[in-house]
Amino acid sequence: MIRRSAPAGPEPGTDAITGPQRRGSSEASMRWDGWIQQGRARLAAAALCAAAALALGCGDDTDGSAGATSGGSGGADGAGCLDARSHDALFSLVDPAWCAVAVYRTDEELGFASVTWGRHGGPMLARSDAEGAVEIVRLTPPDEADGALAAARTTVDAGLPDGAFLGGQAVDLPFFGWTAISWTRAFPDTRGELVLIEDRAVAKRYEVNGFFAAAAVEGRLLHTGLSPLGDPAAGPNGLYAADRCGAAGQDARLVPEGDASCAEPAAVAAWGDSSGPVAADLRGNVFAVLPSADGTQQARGFAASAIARGAGPAEGDVLFSLPGSGMSLAALAPEQGAPGLLVFQPSDPATYEALAPVAVAFSDDGGRVRADGSPAPLLELATAGTSLALLADDANRLWIGGPLPSGGFLFAVAVRR
Repeated sequence: MIRRSAPAGPEPGTDAITGPQRRGSSEASMRWDGWIQQGRARLAAAALCAAAALALGCGDDTDGSAGATSGGSGGADGAGCLDARSHDALFSLVDPAWCAVAVYRTDEELGFASVTWGRHGGPMLARSDAEGAVEIVRLTPPDEADGALAAARTTVDAGLPDGAFLGGQAVDLPFFGWTAISWTRAFPDTRGELVLIEDRAVAKRYEVNGFFAAAAVEGRLLHTGLSPLGDPAAGPNGLYAADRCGAAGQDARLVPEGDASCAEPAAVAAWGDSSGPVAADLRGNVFAVLPSADGTQQARGFAASAIARGAGPAEGDVLFSLPGSGMSLAALAPEQGAPGLLVFQPSDPATYEALAPVAVAFSDDGGRVRADGSPAPLLELATAGTSLALLADDANRLWIGGPLPSGGFLFAVAVRR
C-alpha cells in the first residue's frame, strides 16, 4: 500500500545550500524540525559496487594525457577538450570517454536542486522575494568556452502566501511561452499551487498537493508529487501529467474545461512513498527517481511514446534501485549510435552528505527504456559532500555545477569525446 507522505529531501522550496525559501517567519518550527529529521533519515545512498564501473569504464582525466587539448577528438559539439585543471577544484571525470569542453562561472547564489535549462539558452532558477514575489534568474554563457555567465533577473508578483515554501525550480515549458513555478505549505499540510508565468505576469494557477519537481515534453507537463493539477487533496505519491489544452492566448490551459480533445490531469504511475527528481531528455523520454519508506529508491524511465501528450497511465521501466534518495538528475538522449545516459547524485546513508554522481546508460528502442548495466561512477568530487547541479542543455551536453572553495559557482560542460 502506498503511504501518503511529504516529498523526500528538503522541504518544497528548499535547497541544501541556501535553505528554505519561505515567506514569513512567525510560524513556529517544531513541525519543521520534525520534518527535517524524518527527511534526513531517508537521505541515503549506499556505496556502489566497484564492479559497476564496468558499465561506463574507469579512468581519471587529471592525468597528463588529459591535460592538453585533444587533437581532433573534440567532443559532441566539435570543440576541443579543456585541461582538466579548469574544473578540478570542483570535480574530476573518471570516465575517459568524457571530457569538459567549456567552463563558466557566476557569483549568483545557486541551490543545487533549483537549476534547470531555460529557453534563453542557459541555466535558470527561481528565488522567493518580498511580499509574495518571485525572482527568476536566467544565466547566459558567453560565446567563448571560458568566462562569466551573464545574469538577467525578472521579478514576478506570484502571490505566494505567508508561510509558503517556493518550489525548487523554474521550468520553461515548450508550449504557450509559459514558465512554471510552484509553492507548497509546510508539512504535513502540503497543499499548494502550480503558477504559470507569461510576460512577467501570472497567466494561470492550479491547486495541487505536494508538487515537488517537474519536467516538460512537447505538449505535456510532468511532475512528482501527491496529486494531479486541480486537485488539492493528497493522493498516492508518484509521477503525474497535465496536457496542453486550447491554444495560445486566453484559451491556453492545462485542464480540459469541457474540451473532449484534452485529457484530465492524472497519475502516470504511483510508486515509492516520497517524491524525488524528474528529468526529460531531448527525445521526449522522461525519468523519475522516487524513494520509499524502507530506505530504498527506484528510478523509472518512460519512453517518449508512452509519456507523450494524450498517453494514458504507464508503469515505466525500472532502470535502477539504490538505497537512500537524492535530488539532482539529468538525462542525455541517445545519439549517433551512443546510448543515452541518466546521471544522478545520491546521498550518503550515514552522513546525509552528497556522494559523487553515478550514471547508467540506457536505450529507448521499441517503446521501452532499458538500462545497459548498473549505475557507475562518472566523476569524483574534489571536496566530499559537495552538492551539484546536474542538467542537460539543448545540445545534449551535460552541465555540472557546484560551489567553489574560493567562492562563486562553477559550471563545466561535459561531452563524450
